Amino acid sequence: MKPLISILIVLFVTASAVLSFADTASKFKGGIRDVIMSPFQVSDKVKEETTNAKFLPFALVGGLLKGTFYMAKQIVTGTLQVATAPIEMIHK
Repeated sequence: MKPLISILIVLFVTASAVLSFADTASKFKGGIRDVIMSPFQVSDKVKEETTNAKFLPFALVGGLLKGTFYMAKQIVTGTLQVATAPIEMIHK
């Protein structure tokens, strides 16, 4: 009976530890994904601006500027997520 209780306690502690690290791992992966996928913001914004524009040169410039801004924003957000993921793991 004692080995069964010991095994159950070990399984419970292991399961609760894995659950607490799941948020940290998903935050880290999300940050990496944001940094890697950030250049697609430029092409998405250029496409969005050119489909809704009446004058194509202004749409291209506006799309490039808007896309660059959103790309930089996504890089900063992803970098902060990657940098703060280990800190959250320490505090748990």
